[in-house]
Amino acid sequence: MRRDARVNERQKKILYCAVREYIITKKPISSEHVLNVSNLSCSAATIRNDLRKLEYLGYLYQPHTSAGRIPTDKGFRFYVDETLKLAKDYAQRSHQINVRYPLTYGDMERILEGAAIALARMTRGAVVLEKPDTGRLKILRAIVTPITKNHYLISVVTELGLMKFIPFRSFTDVDHSMLEDLLNRLLKGRSIDGLTGEVFEGDWDESLIDLSEQLIGSLKDDLRNGMIKVGLDVLISGETFNIDEIRSLSRFLSDDVSLKAFMNRVQEVPAVLIGSEHGVQGLERFSIFVDSYRKENEPMGKILVVTSKIIKYEEIMNVLTYVTSRLTEYFTLVTREVER
Repeated sequence: MRRDARVNERQKKILYCAVREYIITKKPISSEHVLNVSNLSCSAATIRNDLRKLEYLGYLYQPHTSAGRIPTDKGFRFYVDETLKLAKDYAQRSHQINVRYPLTYGDMERILEGAAIALARMTRGAVVLEKPDTGRLKILRAIVTPITKNHYLISVVTELGLMKFIPFRSFTDVDHSMLEDLLNRLLKGRSIDGLTGEVFEGDWDESLIDLSEQLIGSLKDDLRNGMIKVGLDVLISGETFNIDEIRSLSRFLSDDVSLKAFMNRVQEVPAVLIGSEHGVQGLERFSIFVDSYRKENEPMGKILVVTSKIIKYEEIMNVLTYVTSRLTEYFTLVTREVER
């Protein structure tokens, strides 16, 4: 028989209550505390016996003989799994978040940055938001607008509603209508990462071709897939972490290659990795939440949130679900609009 199967319904309620109260108070939980805050119809002695059993099964531990109990990673995992079963109840509170942190529509870069900042503030955690893979972005149109005699603005519109503005200056006269025509022949219908040197039929001015290549290079550099990172200061200011933990966290968040590999390893989302579950050395006192946003059913990018391990998991999951749902809604609606 598996050890987990030995836990009866009363003991599950006691364990859930003990973990929840530890998250709230951040102090070891005694049997008397469980009895006072729960509606269990049993004695303190029964609760003490159940707490001993839960400790034996690895859900709790006791720092010293006279102290209360503290959840282990296994205990936190039980709490999170039970909380996920109740996620629909918390999802009904999403309108409260919407009032405080609305996601307005506009430039995609600003949308993603705004979502990451709002998520960091609401979770009191560090947030890494993966931008959409530029390889998926198909260009719909390029528009060249003269600003002054020598200054121009190129607007590039993609299928996701992304508008990228590239200002440039030319010391020679530029036929902006011919440049716009050339850019559209080069860009329209292509993915950004698929842009390479192209050979065009027709009598194009060599200076226009050179200028087009420079502008395309600038576009690819600006839209290269990357990550938005915010909230590290919020996380470390809200909890007491030692200097080694802060260094480990900083190294983890600053290494884009490792972050990308970590997110790729998390195949099923939403996911919550508690303490040692995530396997990042030095971050055993942290939990990592991972979810993704989509364009209809197509994944566009992942969002990672790092928090203290002692956190109200239901609130973090609710907020993360809200933000990913809003981003999915944004990309889906914008895509449908531009496809009309």
